Amino acid sequence: MFTAVTLLAVLLFHLTSGTYYGDSPYSRSAAIGCLTQQGCASWNFHQYPCYRTCYLYYNCVTHPPKKKCYKLTHQSTGKTLTSSEIYDATKKLKFATASRNAQTNCLWTLESTYGGVYNIRSSDKFEYLMLDSNNQTYLVQSEPTNRLFQFRMILSEAGWSRVQIQSAFNNGFLFVSDVNPAQDSIVQITFDPFKNYYQTLWAVNVFYC
Repeated sequence: MFTAVTLLAVLLFHLTSGTYYGDSPYSRSAAIGCLTQQGCASWNFHQYPCYRTCYLYYNCVTHPPKKKCYKLTHQSTGKTLTSSEIYDATKKLKFATASRNAQTNCLWTLESTYGGVYNIRSSDKFEYLMLDSNNQTYLVQSEPTNRLFQFRMILSEAGWSRVQIQSAFNNGFLFVSDVNPAQDSIVQITFDPFKNYYQTLWAVNVFYC
């Protein structure tokens, strides 16, 4: 009797237990079965005797872990880098903008390329931040192919709460003007990070999306 109760308890434990393996989208569960000529098989221990037990393993699909996303908030204006619907009518490209009180399209992924250089991509619309040859910032739905898509995160002593974002193409800095604080602002490039120091500072906050 004691042996049967113990076996049942172990069986229930293994049926309800699983292990999550790091970033793998699978969990592994185990149950006790009976060893037969065909191998380890599920077994009704209440109706049939079993002379040798074994373990049955199952891989179960679970929800994958959420990825890291980042909100880039401009320190001077409190606006966040956003994928909004403001277009350059001449080039028919979407401007990169900074918006106040943005609730959507304001999370980004930082895709590492080399040596602290990143591609910045919208987590909602899969658009990449890009600089063109005329030093204007746009959001485009195409794979990054050159340094126009690459940016460095230059941290201050305050770490990620005070960051300058520098283009790897021309070493300019992402800049937002303080003019019209209530409206969306087009993100610009400045080559004078000392004169416009406070307009080039961003706070980078981590979210999971």
